[in-house]
Amino acid sequence: MSIPPTPAPVRRATMVMYGIAVLVVGMVVVAILTMNLPTWTRVLGGLERNAMPLLRGFVNPNWGVFDLASRAMLETVFMAVIGTAIGAVLAFPMAFLAANNLLGSRLLAFPGKTVLVAIRTFPEILFAIIFVAAMGPGPVAGILAMGINSIGFLGKIFSDVVEGIDSGPSEAIRAAGGNDLHVFFYSVVPQVLPEFASYVLYRFEINLRAASILGLVGAGGIGAPLIQRLQFRRWDEISMIMIVIVVVIIVVDTLSSSVRRRLV
Repeated sequence: MSIPPTPAPVRRATMVMYGIAVLVVGMVVVAILTMNLPTWTRVLGGLERNAMPLLRGFVNPNWGVFDLASRAMLETVFMAVIGTAIGAVLAFPMAFLAANNLLGSRLLAFPGKTVLVAIRTFPEILFAIIFVAAMGPGPVAGILAMGINSIGFLGKIFSDVVEGIDSGPSEAIRAAGGNDLHVFFYSVVPQVLPEFASYVLYRFEINLRAASILGLVGAGGIGAPLIQRLQFRRWDEISMIMIVIVVVIIVVDTLSSSVRRRLV
């Protein structure tokens, strides 16, 4: 029995994947050949001067900064919570304004999608630098930076979820005489809310990590004491701060993953 030929769509997809792989390999080779890469001597010297003292600090961290690190990490968690809440609340309506299936055409959804793309173009740290310059250093700048960036991220994910909903319940409601509001509240929203909540938790995990970095530019959180000690190479104190960050993020990730598995 002869083997049937590979379907044309599968062949085209395979060729596209091969083409992308060749392109990526070519770009990596060009980057390596054109970049001013450091020598191995410099790399090994830098690791010896910085990595080894840091590793020794992990073995014997300075517990004197534990209280400071704990308070700063608690502020970081609060920043991530508020920033995520702001982003989720504002991304909720934006998602429906960027969903092709609800608006009826790609043209009507284009402005909403464009706004979300524009927001996602800029990283949190750039927003943080702008807000620190505008209102001074502090956690408010970090909260606003994470909130705005979360709008672009969650709005895009939310709109994709809306576009993937089952149209059956909506058609049933319309067949029973329901209007657009009935369809929205009794078909669309119940289908998307569990996934929305799951992605909000996922974004909170991202914002918690981002909040740890935003303090490096004066936007509050645990990044501020971390950068101060990095400037003076206080490796035992740096290690204690990093241990606090890692432990809190592991706990949050574990709890968040457990909740998200129950939601979807």
